[in-house]
Amino acid sequence: MKGIISTVCLLFLCNTVFAEGLNLLTFKDAEKIAIKNSPQIIAQSYTADSAYQAASSQKLKRLPTLSLNAQNTLVSKIGKIEFPSLGISNTVGTHLNWSISPTLNFIVWDTGQILNRAKSLKRAADAQSNILDYDKREVLLGARTSYIGVQLAKEQVKLVKDALTLARSQYAYIHEKFKVGASDKFDLAVAHQEMSDREKDLEQALGELYVSKRALAASLGIEKDIETAENLDTEPLSVSLDLLLPRSGTPFNPETHPQVKALENQKSSYELSAKSVAAKYFPEISLTGIAGYQYPNLGQNEIIQQNSLMMGLQMPILEWGSIWKETKSQKYKARSTSEEKRQTVIDLTKDVSETRDWIDTYKRLRTTDVKVVGDALEVAKLSYDSFKAGKIIFLDVQRANVKALSAKVDAARDNASLAVQISKLLALAVDEEVKNAQEWSFKKVQGQRPEI
Repeated sequence: MKGIISTVCLLFLCNTVFAEGLNLLTFKDAEKIAIKNSPQIIAQSYTADSAYQAASSQKLKRLPTLSLNAQNTLVSKIGKIEFPSLGISNTVGTHLNWSISPTLNFIVWDTGQILNRAKSLKRAADAQSNILDYDKREVLLGARTSYIGVQLAKEQVKLVKDALTLARSQYAYIHEKFKVGASDKFDLAVAHQEMSDREKDLEQALGELYVSKRALAASLGIEKDIETAENLDTEPLSVSLDLLLPRSGTPFNPETHPQVKALENQKSSYELSAKSVAAKYFPEISLTGIAGYQYPNLGQNEIIQQNSLMMGLQMPILEWGSIWKETKSQKYKARSTSEEKRQTVIDLTKDVSETRDWIDTYKRLRTTDVKVVGDALEVAKLSYDSFKAGKIIFLDVQRANVKALSAKVDAARDNASLAVQISKLLALAVDEEVKNAQEWSFKKVQGQRPEI
């Protein structure tokens, strides 16, 4: 009952459709859940949001700003003007002085300092967006690899169970023959050993299955939604292979990889930042307009409305080369990033080539595995027939059975390795699943991650 309740909770929380039973998680569902639940993707989406907000804030500095200035001063002494010849004296000002003035500030010319800085921040934000896309690929790769790990573990459990069933059947046959004296104790002991070995193999295979299920639940962010690993089931490995094999020829263009695009955007960001810093060499012209009220107006104790317009010019005369050094620093960062991009392209191209080589290798192994498994099963069958005919001892049958089981397990592992290598290729190349994930970007993330 608890397993059913927890599985229903999983359905509700993940908002996904499970097929053929409440506890079956499909390969496609695993991909979607991984993207939706990943804390890394949510965190990076916030980082990208923050970077775009910073760029927008910098760009707005080009617009006029309106502020309100107010001042209130209370003084103990005020000025006095005396005319001794006339016997007259007048006070100047009052004890209470105040002013209030809305102020308009506008940078008329700054040689592109603000604009280039805004563009630099925009490119840096684009780089964070590229990193978000890269994180999505990595999350998908982790989910696919974990899912395939469960499928392989399930396949191994099935194969070992079949081998155990066969071992029990053969042991029962030999035991009956032993009871009537038609078989010796050595054959009976070997048959019992075969059965015990398969029972041990089954326990190990089940342990690997439970561990792999836990790893899958953790990679999908649903480990808290299931009480035990038994509540999570997957499709057969053949289903994932059918989905992945058509995409094993996915083309690769290093310039479209998120890591390369992020470095290109970061390089442009440094270059624009260098231009922004270099603009400090040139004059900055600003305009300030004030329209306010003040009391008193010099010697007149009355409220007046005062307007003023000021134009200012600011330009460095002596700054000991700090601007030049800061400019060179940004340019050196751009060059460093450019070289890093070149190295990344080289590494990605190598990784893709190696992955394609492994894909081709495992495809050839699949054909070979069919022959090897068929031969091993045929030898095992003929060995058992020969044993029943009294031509060989059961130890020879045991060896043939072990080879048959080993051949089937190796074939399953080769299929799983092929699926993993295709998943790696899709993480490197342009993958349809990643395209879909990119639609869930930082610009459309509202409603899919918590709002601040």
